[in-house]
Amino acid sequence: MTAWIKRIVYTALAAYLLSFWVEPIVGSTTFDVTWPFYFLLLVPMFASLLPWYGLIGVVVFNFLAVLYVYHGSLLDWFGIWLEDLSGVLSGGLPEEAIFFSAMALIGVLFAILVGRTYPSYGFVLGMVVSTLGLMAYFDTWTLYDGESQIVLAILASLFLLFVTDLAKRPSKSLVRYVSIALLTTVILVLASISPTLDGDWSDRITTSFQNAVNEGQSSTGRVGYGVNDEQLGGPFEQDDGIVFIARGVPARYWRIEAKEIYTGKGWVESPVLDSEYNRGQLVDQDVDTTPEQALLRFDRRQTFVPYGGEYPQAAETENGTEFRVGSIEETFPNETIHIRPSGKIVFDNENQATPRTIQLRYSVPSFTEDQLNLNEPVTTLTDEEQQAYLQLPDTLPERVRDLAAEITADSETPYEQAQAVQAYFRSGDFEYNTEEVALPEGDTDYVDQFLFDTQLGYCDNFSTSAAVLLRANGVPTRWVKGFTMGDARGVIQGQTEHTVRNRHAHSWIEYFVEGAGWVPLEATISFSEANLLQIETESDAGSDPVSNDPQSSDDNEPTNRPQEDIAIDDVATGELPEQARNMPVWGWVLIVVGVAFLVWNRKAIERALMLQWWMRRPLSESSLVGMHRYLVKRLRAAGFKVDGRTPSELAKEVDAYYETEDMTRLTRLFEQTIYADQPPNSKYKEYWKIMIRRIMS
Repeated sequence: MTAWIKRIVYTALAAYLLSFWVEPIVGSTTFDVTWPFYFLLLVPMFASLLPWYGLIGVVVFNFLAVLYVYHGSLLDWFGIWLEDLSGVLSGGLPEEAIFFSAMALIGVLFAILVGRTYPSYGFVLGMVVSTLGLMAYFDTWTLYDGESQIVLAILASLFLLFVTDLAKRPSKSLVRYVSIALLTTVILVLASISPTLDGDWSDRITTSFQNAVNEGQSSTGRVGYGVNDEQLGGPFEQDDGIVFIARGVPARYWRIEAKEIYTGKGWVESPVLDSEYNRGQLVDQDVDTTPEQALLRFDRRQTFVPYGGEYPQAAETENGTEFRVGSIEETFPNETIHIRPSGKIVFDNENQATPRTIQLRYSVPSFTEDQLNLNEPVTTLTDEEQQAYLQLPDTLPERVRDLAAEITADSETPYEQAQAVQAYFRSGDFEYNTEEVALPEGDTDYVDQFLFDTQLGYCDNFSTSAAVLLRANGVPTRWVKGFTMGDARGVIQGQTEHTVRNRHAHSWIEYFVEGAGWVPLEATISFSEANLLQIETESDAGSDPVSNDPQSSDDNEPTNRPQEDIAIDDVATGELPEQARNMPVWGWVLIVVGVAFLVWNRKAIERALMLQWWMRRPLSESSLVGMHRYLVKRLRAAGFKVDGRTPSELAKEVDAYYETEDMTRLTRLFEQTIYADQPPNSKYKEYWKIMIRRIMS
């Protein structure tokens, strides 16, 4: 291979390795295409083979050409870019324009690196580690699946290291060729004949919550949405795996289903319920509602559909299955889809699951204060429904009923009773905890244990206890499961996005008020009700019905205490309250750029420091020995064989490689001082400086 062929192959392999960045990074954004980013990253890499003025020309032309084909008007895009930049400097998340430019800048930086450092083990090693690390990170925590790409990335890394070795240390030996061929063969053979398990490269973290804890064991479960709630309790671990990403709606809870029968240990469904308040309607027709629509993108195909308001119905659209709500009368496009009385959308076919993308339409109710304070006899619910929603086990300890009466002694309406129960939990006697939560054994009642013995737990403990206390006072109540609003991703293309993770699985309750309908209640301490219950006050009359903005803070709620991670196995779970970001995005960007600059220029910085150190010292026999040792160290790091050779033999090989005689002259001056007892020659520093710059260039 000639020098130019080696460099072209070196650059091509580096560009191919960089191409693995596009799919995971762009796949986590709102871009629908990836081709512009392949051009932005890879064209500058190949342009690095040109002189610096050629590189600049190709990079600028490539950026403008790609931008014109993708966006159209360049002038309009420049205005969008300035607006986006202003938002980033104000602490917001970058939108499309800044992201586009950032990817182009990454391509330019890598092009400069590959051209300036050729050939460099440090650059190649950093490229390999960062690429494989990025693929692993996005495969674990995002929708990206790297199973089909990881082997190709590893093979490209091996070949890039091989070409680097050839370029740095030319040799006629066939050992390198035999080694790379043998290593590649072993990898391919092992990959093809080794036994595999389903999901070897899949997100074990995002699916681990589905493994149930064996009955009778108290081992720690994992966070996530599950279907079996018959046994609540026990400690849990966090799972940050993504379930879905919601776009187009403000932050609010995502409902999946409700359960009615409390067993003393957990919850089960009632088979007899089937009314308007269970299918398509949550609230009375006099309650104001605000229509909303949301786009949900799932990490994995699920067997449930979360929704943020009244129960959705399914309809077939040009874009696939669409779930709608309320009074829209649409037949289901697929007979295997139906809504259970609990409100959960399910699929009869076990092999069927949700599409990866769902468009939701629903209405968000907003209650007035007068509607919440209604105290009318319940007539809307059937006798069977009232019996189910007021059910309590015969084994419930009497002291639980006595406590319920004591808490609500001064309350008249169901709303006042619900507020009294909520205030009781937030009085300071209860603690939010996920690690020391007891699992009730024997005949111990789950609620009784929490209220009187432990007084610490997570969402399941608080919501279940609130439901039991309200039922004990004659208020129809049901236990609800779903997810909280998730983590804010920012505004993407003018629409709000939230990432909902396994740890955001949550439970709360709904209690019935005649004339209003089902009213949600957040009983868990440190969780605000602003994202769950919309109340229209008198001052909001004539304005948007959803008056208390779910994105705003609730000054009446207690300050969120620091929480441990919440988790669940096959039960319901809670989430971590979001923490405010202390530093704006541009601050982190400056830190990353600064660190990257130091890393990329570490050799130049080290060379400058060492030259300053040794050149300022007076030349003596001891300093000369120190300078020569450092020089030999740098030669060894550059790939020259140092051990077992005389200085003259080493000097001859170095000069042959660099096509110079400086190392021979330097060695001669060193030997004269050490072996002939001559005083150090002042020219030694001059030759030493030349060699250090050449080796570390």
